[in-house]
Amino acid sequence: MILTLPANQARVEKANAEYAKIVGRSFAERATLRNQEFASGDADFTRIKTAEGRFIDLAIHKDTFADDFALMTDLDVTDIPIWKSRYEPVVGITTGSVYGGPTSTLYATKDNYATLQPFVIDVEDVRVPKLALTMDPDKLGQRSAALERQAEALKLKLETFVINIAMGQPLGQDLATTVSTYFSNGNSYTGKTVYVADPGVQSGTYETTNLIDVHTEGGLTPTVAEAIASQDQLTGRMSRTIHFAKAGLPARKLYRYATVVADQGSGETNPGLRAIPTSAWEDVWNSNFSKGVILNWFGSTMKFKSNNALPQGYGVVTTDQPAAEVFNILSMATSGEFQADPRDQFFSTHWVKRQMAICTPDPWLRNFYVVSYGNTSL
Repeated sequence: MILTLPANQARVEKANAEYAKIVGRSFAERATLRNQEFASGDADFTRIKTAEGRFIDLAIHKDTFADDFALMTDLDVTDIPIWKSRYEPVVGITTGSVYGGPTSTLYATKDNYATLQPFVIDVEDVRVPKLALTMDPDKLGQRSAALERQAEALKLKLETFVINIAMGQPLGQDLATTVSTYFSNGNSYTGKTVYVADPGVQSGTYETTNLIDVHTEGGLTPTVAEAIASQDQLTGRMSRTIHFAKAGLPARKLYRYATVVADQGSGETNPGLRAIPTSAWEDVWNSNFSKGVILNWFGSTMKFKSNNALPQGYGVVTTDQPAAEVFNILSMATSGEFQADPRDQFFSTHWVKRQMAICTPDPWLRNFYVVSYGNTSL
């Protein structure tokens, strides 16, 4: 059961399959393959480096917050990241272009597009054993582990940038400050073109904010579940994942609140209730919340993922619609290099950068919710 943003589901499934194939090889198998390619000449040496760049990309796109939250769009280096509305009224677009700087607002209609400014995301360099040493399984393991950690760091930075832009906060700000500030500022729709006149949508009752204040509950209780379900009805979206703070959430209580089968033990036999298939039971009880756990929570099946960067007592709910769009400029996205040090015959320095453009159109603010469910204690 995959609860990833539908538009990204094919990408994630492919990345997961390829990633599993790569990391599933034993050290000896990887060393043999690399030695065969390395012995073939410089062209194969280049291909090995390209493959390792692909490994980093797979690690970034595998099971990320961004895949739940943002529409991932790949561009060639000759393509220009633009955003255009489907409707005539003017739509505001929040974007960021300077590392650590504030976000800015652009405007677009169906006839006039907004050109986004890409910026570079990078992380610390890592020291890795040289390819010539990969015949040693231990050295190969060190190399793979270092590259995977570097990819993890880049993924976390991308997630931070996506959320900061969607919430209109400075790009370099930590998520705890971003989420708490966004909530405390009050009505997040003020001054935004959230409701675009769509001739195909009837007028009626809509939500007035994407903030859900149930802080008196002190945890993920039935009242919190009901408030999220009510927001789904108003927005016409379907909640898929609850990203909650690791701090202060008693996991044992969440497991006790949740059931593997909808309304188990209550005598309810309605087949329409969304339940977890038996094939997923083992995953529920043999995993932790940092990787995401699918639970049936008071009648609704959702993925629960803990995030160490979120502030205690707050959660972010992602739905089946994107809250941001990330343009990944592919020709620049593989800018990673192994820099050899002539004084060191055993290790080289690997750096990696990604050039991306990120934006959140105002109507997409309806596609995520920020929930204050109150502080809890372990």
